[in-house]
Amino acid sequence: MKLRNARLSVLAFVALLTGACVSHPEYAAGVACGTSVVSVSDDFEGARRGTCTVLGPAHFKLDIVPENSPPINDSPWFAFRLSPQQAARVRIKLRYTDGHHRYVPKISYDRIYWQPIDEQSITTSLFRRGASFELNLDERPVYVTAQELILPSDYSLWCTNLERFGTAQCSGLGYSGNRQKIFRIDVNPAERDTLLIVGRQHPPEVSGAFAFFAFADTLFAKTELAQQFREQFRIIAIPMLNPDGVIAGHWRHNPGGVDLNRDWGPFTQPETRLIHDLLQQLDDNGTKIRFFLDFHSTKRNVFYTQNEEFPTDPPGMMNDWLEQSAERIEDYAFENDARAVSEQANSKNYMYKRYGIPTATYEVGDETNRLATQKAAVVFAEELMRLLLGQDYAQ
Repeated sequence: MKLRNARLSVLAFVALLTGACVSHPEYAAGVACGTSVVSVSDDFEGARRGTCTVLGPAHFKLDIVPENSPPINDSPWFAFRLSPQQAARVRIKLRYTDGHHRYVPKISYDRIYWQPIDEQSITTSLFRRGASFELNLDERPVYVTAQELILPSDYSLWCTNLERFGTAQCSGLGYSGNRQKIFRIDVNPAERDTLLIVGRQHPPEVSGAFAFFAFADTLFAKTELAQQFREQFRIIAIPMLNPDGVIAGHWRHNPGGVDLNRDWGPFTQPETRLIHDLLQQLDDNGTKIRFFLDFHSTKRNVFYTQNEEFPTDPPGMMNDWLEQSAERIEDYAFENDARAVSEQANSKNYMYKRYGIPTATYEVGDETNRLATQKAAVVFAEELMRLLLGQDYAQ
C-alpha cells in the first residue's frame, strides 16, 4: 500500500510539473497570430499589439510594450484587429511593460464610428499592470484600440474638406523624419498679428485632437465672428506634428526616441526643427504671435498656463479667456492650472520665454465625452476670437 501511494504521489508530481510547463504559442509583433476561431492582427497604421500569446481557441494575451525603454510617459497605446472566423466570445488579456492600465478600449467595425466597451467589464491586475476583458463578436472584423484611430489620412481628408469649404488652404510645413507630410494651414499671411495652434505632438492623445479639429473649424467657419477675425488676424494651424509616431503606434516619442514636447529650444528633431524655422521666418518678416495653444490629452480637462509671477502681454488675457468661456460652457468641467514657467523644454514654456505672450497647453481628459469636448472647443475658439479682436496691438 505504501509503495502504491508513493507511485501515485510521484505521478501526481509529474502531472503537476507537466501542467506547469505547458507552453502556449507565441507570435512576435507583426507576425500573424490566431486560431481557427479568431485572429489578432497588427498590419495597419497606428497598430500596436506586441507579442501575442494564444491561451485558448479565443483567448489571447498581448504584451503592450513602449517604443523605447523608460523613462517614458505612462500612455500605453494598443491597437489591433480581431478577425473572427465564426461568432465567438473572445477574451483579451493586456499586459503592460513599463506602463499601467489607462485607456478604456474602444471598438469600431469601420474606423469611423467608435464605442468604448463597458468599463465595468474590465478587470485590472494588481497595481494596474494589466487588464482583461471579453468581447462578443459576430463574423465581422473589429478594431480594438486604446483611443479612436485618427491617422495622417484623416488629417489629409480634413484639409481637403477645409479647402472645399473655401476659407482655408492646406500646405506643408515640411516632412517628418520618415518623410510624412506635416500639414500647415496658414490663413491671411499678410496680417502681422497671429494666432498659432499646434496639435498631436504625442501620438495617443486623441481626445486633444477632437478639440483641435472643433477649435480650428470654428476659426475657419463662415460666421460673422470668424470672418471678422480672419480679416484682422493671421492663423497658423499645425494639426499633427508627430505623424511618424502616430503611424507606428507609439506611446510618446517620434522615431528618434524623443518626446517632441521636450524638444522646444534644443530643436534636435526633424519635426521640431520645422517649428524653429517657422518661428524664425515669422520673426524675420515682422510677424507678431499674440497667442499660442498646444493641444494634448491627460486624465482630466485642464489648461496649463502661467501664474501671476509671469506676466503676459497683454496682461490677464488667459484668465479672462477661460473665465468668459466657462460662463457659456455646459457639461465640460475644466481647471486652470497656472504654474511657474520652468526650464522644461515644452512648447508652452518656450513660446512664453521667446515672446512673453499668453501660452497654454490645452489638455482634454482621455475619456471626456467627445461631443462635450467638441462643443466646449467651439466656445473656447469663439471667446478667444472676441478677446483678441478687442485688443489694441500698437506694436
